[in-house]
Amino acid sequence: MEVNRFSSCVCLLASIIGFTAQTATADDLQTIKQMHPPVVATVGGQKITVLFLKNTLKGQTTGAYVPGGEVFYTTMSATRPELSFVAPLVGDEVASVFFFERKFPERAGKSLYVLMRQKEANGGFEGYTYWTLELPLIKQGEQLSLRFFRGDPPDPELQDCRDGRDLENGVDVVCAYKDATSIKKRLADLDAKIIADSKLQQEIRQKALKIDGEVCPSPDFSTFLSAFSERAELQKAFVLQPLKMVTTVAGDPEPEMQKNSLSGDQLKFPIIPDPAKREAQGLTLTVKEEQGDHAVAILQKPDTDYVFEYRFVRGQCWWLEEVMDYSL
Repeated sequence: MEVNRFSSCVCLLASIIGFTAQTATADDLQTIKQMHPPVVATVGGQKITVLFLKNTLKGQTTGAYVPGGEVFYTTMSATRPELSFVAPLVGDEVASVFFFERKFPERAGKSLYVLMRQKEANGGFEGYTYWTLELPLIKQGEQLSLRFFRGDPPDPELQDCRDGRDLENGVDVVCAYKDATSIKKRLADLDAKIIADSKLQQEIRQKALKIDGEVCPSPDFSTFLSAFSERAELQKAFVLQPLKMVTTVAGDPEPEMQKNSLSGDQLKFPIIPDPAKREAQGLTLTVKEEQGDHAVAILQKPDTDYVFEYRFVRGQCWWLEEVMDYSL
């Protein structure tokens, strides 16, 4: 019985992968087609087959969102074949599928990238719009899977990239990222910049305790935070630049986190209000957590959505490296 069930599942997966080769009759209602030939993804000897399926019901249904296509992957085992959904696809066609491996430790790993394209023709623009979707490959033990979201916002330059004619202004618009080669170069440049910035920050952390005439208040984080929040001069001395700023912005359907890097005149001090201002505004500053060389302080106003997190790292002193603004 197990052999029969396995054979049936294998036939089902084979039919999904090869359905475009089947001849349809007038009575057939085919709701999916193939957007791109399947590709095989490999990490550490483990393999999966990735499928790109087009939903032909798009435009035939009302009252519900139907994506233009979807990504699935298949794994095969001696006892259980699997077909797993990964992500919806935005656009009419798959322009390119390729792999890229990041080197930066915090984001190291291989991902599958899907470049989508959609033709547009309206009163303001005529041409194509491109989107790039990153799907990380995750290996856990002997299992390889394909995921939808790594946790970091996508590079905005690789989204809604238009190539065609701006009819309103009468000018040509060129998308710089409409093929695998240009996108890989962009990803490699970003990876190199992150690595260079990380090395620079490590060098800064190794500097002496005395910075711009200011002495590190204390290796104890609570004591440091108390002094840091009281004096703008200390904040200027012990902020890593560029400072990472993450802000909550309105999104559809959920709020989104927008990342920026600020340095020099872009930084406005004090970053943490002093005790008098906190008291006047009903704000509380507390240590949320401290683990090894990392610590987080939280500034909030009780019973409101006003919440800021300040993330610090420790070298020879504590340094503020990131601010998270969760306020709506």
